[in-house]
Amino acid sequence: MQDDLLAKSFDGLPDPRHSLDLLALAQGGDRQALEDLLSRYQERIRRIVRIQLGASPLRRDYDSMDIVQSTFRAALPKIGDLKPRSAAGLLQWLALIATNQVRDAHAAQHALKRDIGREVAFDPTASVDGVAASLTAPDASPEQRALLAEIRELLDIEVSRLPDDQRRVVVLRDYCGEDWDRIAIELERGNGAARELHQRAWIKLRQALRPKLMGRE
Repeated sequence: MQDDLLAKSFDGLPDPRHSLDLLALAQGGDRQALEDLLSRYQERIRRIVRIQLGASPLRRDYDSMDIVQSTFRAALPKIGDLKPRSAAGLLQWLALIATNQVRDAHAAQHALKRDIGREVAFDPTASVDGVAASLTAPDASPEQRALLAEIRELLDIEVSRLPDDQRRVVVLRDYCGEDWDRIAIELERGNGAARELHQRAWIKLRQALRPKLMGRE
């Protein structure tokens, strides 16, 4: 039952064919298609950002949605030249931009700490128009939505605590939906070795989450 709960935490990855259709329309100048495309990936990118922030002191100063919004702003001028081979490639591209945004935020925070009295903060009013995503399906009960949100957050926190290589394979496979051949290339490992790494990561995740999920089935 716990495995079922964890599996549900990755439900909702958008249909890849429709995402690529939206990308083509967006690259042709369709603003609504662009907003629809970004909204499809907002929640998944937010979770990846939460993993990148992990236990970093940045969590005290930045909300993950602030960085998601800055990610989309950074992606907008570059999306016209994007040629992903799959929707997973599109999501991975957005995830890479998000990672860079986290790094930039860390560098900015470190620099501004030298100036007493100054605080680091994103402009909360600067967002991509029309970008909105629901955490759960519309027919879910409030209790189900709350439970799923809690499980997702617990899982994201534990993923952030994995060793770098294990965290990366989980993000590529489970958060981005990348195929094993591409993951093997990204990790510079054989296909089988990448799968084993992923399996070891999930053993750790289940061990860490088991006591936290007791009684929530």
